[in-house]
Amino acid sequence: MTILILLFWKKWSTELKIIASIAALIPIHVLEEWVFPGGFNYQYNLFLYKSEQPDRYPMSRLSDMITNLEATFGYVAITIIYAIIEDKGGYIPTGFIMGTIVFSFLEVIVHTSFGIMAYFHFKNKGKTTIYGPGSITAYSGFGVFGFILVYSLIDRMNENLLFWYDWVIMSGELIFILVCCILVPENIIKNKDSKYFFSNNGYFDRFLDDKLKKN
Repeated sequence: MTILILLFWKKWSTELKIIASIAALIPIHVLEEWVFPGGFNYQYNLFLYKSEQPDRYPMSRLSDMITNLEATFGYVAITIIYAIIEDKGGYIPTGFIMGTIVFSFLEVIVHTSFGIMAYFHFKNKGKTTIYGPGSITAYSGFGVFGFILVYSLIDRMNENLLFWYDWVIMSGELIFILVCCILVPENIIKNKDSKYFFSNNGYFDRFLDDKLKKN
């Protein structure tokens, strides 16, 4: 996707470049959540579900892999479809821009919320910031892309380019992300005995005792 953005930089609209950039960003975002420093599963399962097995339940490596692949290839598909349909610039429907803005800001809100919860949970063990795995790419990536699309949306609204069906498109996009990408795979695959566990708690290991690290 990054190569395509560079190849078609002069041809693609700003909105299409942002959609393609989000497709390219998701794997980088997941790299921060899973590996450098990793540990997103710990805060997600513990703070959202009060799980006693945050290394695998309800979100495991398998369910989260499906979540992120669906989201990535969803944005890849939209990029390619509109690049082909609108060969002269890649016009993105206003509704899809609206949905992507909501998705981008939700990433920032969710990671900020987890970061605040992590701070209060571990402040007595040395945590001094609201950072959590995924926060850097959420702020510098999704947050920035979201703000750029807001300017595009304002321009379209000034030109009366917001129609009733754009709300339908936005709703469809968000339902796909929240239901098809997250809730469905997570609830179907969740298993307290899952072999697709995260081998460590990443960033949070520094705040845990040896017993919790092993679990």
